[in-house]
Amino acid sequence: MYDLCAIGDALVDFIPAPQYTPENPVYQCEAGGTVANLLTAGSKLGLNTVFVGKIGADCMGELVRNKMQGCGVSMEGCVMDPMHFTTQSFVSLGENGERSFSFCRSFGADIWLKEDEIPMKVLEQSSMLGFSGMCMTDDPVRQATWTLLRAAKRKSIPIVLDINYRDKLWQNEKEMIHIMRETLSYVTLYKSSEEEAFLLTGTEDLRKAAKIICGFGCRDIIITLGQKGAYFYSGGKDGLIPAYRVEAVDTTGAGDSFFAAVLHQIVQRGGIEKITGTDYSDILKFANGVGALATTKRGGIKGSPTLREAEEFLKLHNNEISS
Repeated sequence: MYDLCAIGDALVDFIPAPQYTPENPVYQCEAGGTVANLLTAGSKLGLNTVFVGKIGADCMGELVRNKMQGCGVSMEGCVMDPMHFTTQSFVSLGENGERSFSFCRSFGADIWLKEDEIPMKVLEQSSMLGFSGMCMTDDPVRQATWTLLRAAKRKSIPIVLDINYRDKLWQNEKEMIHIMRETLSYVTLYKSSEEEAFLLTGTEDLRKAAKIICGFGCRDIIITLGQKGAYFYSGGKDGLIPAYRVEAVDTTGAGDSFFAAVLHQIVQRGGIEKITGTDYSDILKFANGVGALATTKRGGIKGSPTLREAEEFLKLHNNEISS
């Protein structure tokens, strides 16, 4: 039985190497992608995870598959595609570790997953289904994702969503807003940045944005606020949990590690059906610690902490929450 099945992107990130300069642009190659980061981070925390998606049958695809398997992720739902290359992302880092992305994706394997390639038995063996906006940008993977969402809803399997909006991968904002709003009636737990939540709802008031998202059918809402922490809304209760102070080196994958930590805590409490608004304060304290720790290392998968590392960090830094 899997704690978490997730459909979406597993790709290769090209990240500036420590010796990188504009005159000497040296990159290092790391496995990455929203869903790959989420599943590996979850596995390192102790979740039993499985990937559904497509990667290229090439050397980059082997790197991604081996890295995910090495972190404990089941690749039972992975399709190796000999016709398309493994999707690539070039990451640019700012002075504070914030990043921007450029994608090589038009012929990238992740968007070519078809409905008839989805192993439904993997979903039937899973307690939760995860997806992100990355698998709603293009067909055929968009239709494959819809098929999985509908099947999960029929089987009453909770669905969790990370919007993860990448503007260069959508035709325009209007398309993203329309499609992602359509998915919300399937979603049990929604997670996004505050910028994404404001874009999706048209308001810059956190509580109003959360209530609007709930109005589309979501049960629980989590909105990340960067250095300010994270906000939750559930069952009419809400709260803002402050972030931990760390020296950020690379924020790649930090949001995925944060969300994996949320899902880990939900599983530890017996599943999302048993979670109430009062639980989210403790859940987000743990998740904020995991997300902060992930920023202190380079690379999305490499930077995600183990459960032991997370617990040690929280024990040491519990009194150092930023105000």
